[in-house]
Amino acid sequence: MAALILDGRGLAAELRTELVARTGALRERGIHPKLAIVFVGENEASLAYVRNLQRSGEHAGIDVTVEHLAASVTAPEIRFRLDRLQADDRVHGVMLQQPLPAHLSIREIADAIPARKDVDGAHPTNQGHLAFGSGTEYAPATPAAVMLLLERSPHWPLRGRRAVMIGRSIVVGAPVAMLMLAQDASVTILHKESASLQPYVRLSEIVVVAAGAPGLIKGDDLMPGATVIDVGTTLVDGVLKGDVDFESAVTVAGAITPVPGGVGPVTNVALLRNVVKAAERAGR
Repeated sequence: MAALILDGRGLAAELRTELVARTGALRERGIHPKLAIVFVGENEASLAYVRNLQRSGEHAGIDVTVEHLAASVTAPEIRFRLDRLQADDRVHGVMLQQPLPAHLSIREIADAIPARKDVDGAHPTNQGHLAFGSGTEYAPATPAAVMLLLERSPHWPLRGRRAVMIGRSIVVGAPVAMLMLAQDASVTILHKESASLQPYVRLSEIVVVAAGAPGLIKGDDLMPGATVIDVGTTLVDGVLKGDVDFESAVTVAGAITPVPGGVGPVTNVALLRNVVKAAERAGR
């Protein structure tokens, strides 16, 4: 039997309807939710993501502004811009778009993101709350999207489930692993230095892949009936491919996200939900 397709586009549409209602209630109180994005350089994939956020924000009643800085900007200059946004009461959410140009390190800058406006969960304080296991004010957008899709899977709730996270980046892999741990899953983290993906993948009821390696996971690698969340997005000959070979995996998995149309559409909405949450808290 073919797997249940975890439709990110459909879920995103549901969540946008909820957002419109919440932003409408805020605007009736004179509160206009606003996200400020600090964007460095000319990364084409990032530019497309930010444009999409602006469109999504407009439809949901959220103002999304972009402060575009040259690729040659220094870390102190970025920190200055972020400090200025902390003092602006009209701004409810602040995001530093990643990846940054090669000469900049997020570790030099992340603590300048206003913690109470850090809607993408990049500030060390929010990262620490996530690692501490007590949850965080704002989960990073892509990990939050993964969890929202897992909530629609046959393996939710995660308590006692065997899960594997392939990828350990601080943007996706590590936060997803910690969010699954917070839901009492038993989590194994694999990465490029791991000796082998097996037997861990085949033993896991939940497989999340964010490795940037198209077709890394095949159907034969999976436990029959597993839930598979594919975060990978790589252009191959002009076609967007995930880290999971969908054609073979869909015949083995119990539930699976497609690429495109899985995690990506939910990521935008997850970030905007954090902006609305920040605006609601500011208006208390």
